[in-house]
Amino acid sequence: MLRLGLLIAGLVIIADLSTTAFTQRTFNADDAAAYAMVDVLVNVVLFSLLGVLVVRQTGLMLSGAVAGVVASLLDAIVVTAAALMAPPSTPMGVIQEKFIENLVVGTVFAGVSGVLYALSQRSGGRRSR
Repeated sequence: MLRLGLLIAGLVIIADLSTTAFTQRTFNADDAAAYAMVDVLVNVVLFSLLGVLVVRQTGLMLSGAVAGVVASLLDAIVVTAAALMAPPSTPMGVIQEKFIENLVVGTVFAGVSGVLYALSQRSGGRRSR
């Protein structure tokens, strides 16, 4: 579970830092908004994948949410540290909002997708591959 959490957290960190780099280099507000939307979509997909993979591996329904908390906390810490060190000084309010957003997105989507996967496996029965 921890290994998958760290792997997905690393991918989310790469996506978030790439978005930050693209946003800092654009002059168009529409482009920056498009980068942010793609970043949120990638985060949702990766955290949902994490929830399903962890529940599939452990068989515990809420383990996806726990893995989501671990991965999103790691992501939030790294992205916040990068925002604090970035040359254009980011206001603290924006940094706090992004930190909370990362925690909520990771926990909610990993947890919900893990629960839905577990419920679908229970209702349909386990199928052999």
